[in-house]
Amino acid sequence: MDKPKIVIDGKTYTPNSPKMKVWREFLAFFDEDKQDMALEEYLDRNVDLIVLAFGQKVITKESIDENMEVADIVPLVREIFLWLQSLTFSKLVKIPNGETEPVTSS
Repeated sequence: MDKPKIVIDGKTYTPNSPKMKVWREFLAFFDEDKQDMALEEYLDRNVDLIVLAFGQKVITKESIDENMEVADIVPLVREIFLWLQSLTFSKLVKIPNGETEPVTSS
C-alpha cells in the first residue's frame, strides 16, 4: 500500500516511519466509542492523529486547518490507519511460526 499524502502550501508530504506511539494512538481512537462525541471534538481528534502520523514540523493543526477541506480529514485518517495496518501485518507474516518443525535434509 502506498504511503498516504498530504499537501501543505502546495508541497506534498508523506508520513515518517511510524513509531509504536502512532500505532497505539490510532488503535485507541478506532476502538473508542464515539457515539457521544461532539462533531468538533471528533474532527479535532482526527486532525491530532494526522499531525501525529506525519510527524513533521510543517504538519500542524493550523496548517491542516488552512490547507485541507473538512471532507478530506476523516478519509485521510482512515487511509493512514489502513497504511499502518498494512505495515504491521506485512512484518508479522515474516515472523517465523514457532510451532512448525525446521526442515532438515536427509
